Amino acid sequence: MNNSEFLKKHNIKILDTNKRFARYRPFKYDFFSDEKDYNIMSHTTMQYDTERLLTIEIPESNLSAIQDFEDQVFNNMKQYGAHHYQMFEVMMAQKEKEKYLKNKYPAVKKAYEHYSLMLKLADDGDIDAGY
Repeated sequence: MNNSEFLKKHNIKILDTNKRFARYRPFKYDFFSDEKDYNIMSHTTMQYDTERLLTIEIPESNLSAIQDFEDQVFNNMKQYGAHHYQMFEVMMAQKEKEKYLKNKYPAVKKAYEHYSLMLKLADDGDIDAGY
């Protein structure tokens, strides 16, 4: 599902994209304080980056549905133990690896597109189950 499909599904309207969100994180680095003194000094500074800040409009019921989904994922982790969430993380890592392989190898991407089409046709009943 791409971003616009997600927005449509949840009736989200983007009202403004002209603002920036600033994120500050402590960043620690080590350095030599003196060219004659080889003791390493540590210094902590703030790392700063920004990203687009979206002002959105979303119906309360849709926001609640998104929250319920997230709560379900994380509550399952608490209720069923970390292995439940680890399974989710493994699945997400596998998806990322597949995405990488599809982008790296055109033949894999083409085969995946054919496979996806066959699944869609089968799901819609537009494919003959016989040989």
